[in-house]
Amino acid sequence: MQSQRPFVTSIQGAGTKNSLETKRRKMIQEALTWSKGTFDNPNKHVVANLANGDEVYFLKPGKETNNVARPNPHDMTPIVGDPNHKLRFDEIWTYLSKISLEDFEDFKVVLTIVYRNAYLLDHVQSQSGAIRYQPSEQIKKFIYDTDKKAGGISPFGLMGLLHFLDILGWNEDVKYHVENNQVTFLGNYDFKVGRINTLLTCIRVPYQASYFVKTALDAKSSKDIDFMSLYTIMQQFAKSRGTCTPTQEKLREWLSPYIT
Repeated sequence: MQSQRPFVTSIQGAGTKNSLETKRRKMIQEALTWSKGTFDNPNKHVVANLANGDEVYFLKPGKETNNVARPNPHDMTPIVGDPNHKLRFDEIWTYLSKISLEDFEDFKVVLTIVYRNAYLLDHVQSQSGAIRYQPSEQIKKFIYDTDKKAGGISPFGLMGLLHFLDILGWNEDVKYHVENNQVTFLGNYDFKVGRINTLLTCIRVPYQASYFVKTALDAKSSKDIDFMSLYTIMQQFAKSRGTCTPTQEKLREWLSPYIT
């Protein structure tokens, strides 16, 4: 395990809301300027290129633009690499959980990096004004080292997976924080709906599932196995619209000493 210093991250509270909203607005506004193709022949918009040659991009429009019951006119399809490989949430959670089987401490750091991604802490603004995911050299080294140690995480590696989470959250913001073609965080949805809730769910589900496996393997008898955390997740999913976010207290507990 490398030095904790590059990964230590303060809980993001009300004091960071304005700067976070500014970044999210810029990203949404950029996406709104992109041209649409057709559903059968969408336009491709590349936002990053990975070291392995994979492109990180959106196909616009996405499938939810054709949703009759609940259309999302600005929906796009986030893709890394092969356009035929469209990641499902269960795949994302499985790839992240693979890290816990190799090194649970590294797993906690990776989830801390996902937290930083949720709040755009490793995003920078280019000279053109575009906001892009760009972790520091120390964080990138950890990402590549962890991917190698765990034997390859996802079809496009851990860096590709983190970029996918970035554009997945970006698309969720576009879907929920645009009304009448205008960006708004005062509309029908809470500030955390979209990017933040989506990526926080990608912390909670892998953590609790992986921790359950860890404690089950460590248990001296079957009576010591605690099923409650898994059933709590199931119950929350049943009540919500597909998100299952942790509290700040739980984040500090689970990801200590990296979340403070």
